[in-house]
Amino acid sequence: MLKQIIIDTKPDGTPITIPASINEANFEQQVKRFIEMVDYNPFDGQLHISLFRTCHGGQWTLRILEAIVQELKAPSSDLTLSQERTALLPFFTYQLERHKNLADTDFPVAGSLPKLPL
Repeated sequence: MLKQIIIDTKPDGTPITIPASINEANFEQQVKRFIEMVDYNPFDGQLHISLFRTCHGGQWTLRILEAIVQELKAPSSDLTLSQERTALLPFFTYQLERHKNLADTDFPVAGSLPKLPL
């Protein structure tokens, strides 16, 4: 049986897209959010990954992308997808390699806002 992952929500019930901080407790939620977002719309998923990196840096982004590649190869979590997991693997493999070769300075924040805490 696949693990059920519940996404944290705001007080109004909408899902939290990018949390203020990332930790082991909400790490799996981000894996689920990234995968399901890309399944729904790859362009939105690409933008989400870049925005996430802008907020939380490469360390967390790379860890999440690595976990996604593993999840797509060896499913352990229940996901709502419109296509097979293997169809998403090339997108995330490319993103992982791309982000390994980019610096956090490649993801500036307008107005030089500070990064969110780790």
